[in-house]
Amino acid sequence: MPKEVSADLRWRVVYLYSHGLTITDIANTLYMTKSVVKIINLYEKWACVTNSFKGVPGRRRFFDREDMRILQNLVKDKVDWYLDELLYEIENHTGKRVSISALWRSLHCLGITRKKVLQ
Repeated sequence: MPKEVSADLRWRVVYLYSHGLTITDIANTLYMTKSVVKIINLYEKWACVTNSFKGVPGRRRFFDREDMRILQNLVKDKVDWYLDELLYEIENHTGKRVSISALWRSLHCLGITRKKVLQ
């Protein structure tokens, strides 16, 4: 994976380009590849040097803090429920429909890895 170019260096590219240097000259001066064209195009289109539309890395979260609190309370109240029963209840409480694996990951984030039924 290529190394991310810092914002300071991106502004330096724009500065050199605005003073009339060619893309090849900028690339040779800053010891970069000719991919600086992307930075210049981004600046000309949006007047910024970072892509603000670039998403946050990682998996998208289904539940917010309130939903996680509801899930934690459901698990505390009903320790002997199966995942599909929890799934049905969380859908009734939050209105969000998720898969069993997403529910399992959310439980794992809460620190609940296995439910043991005490008899």
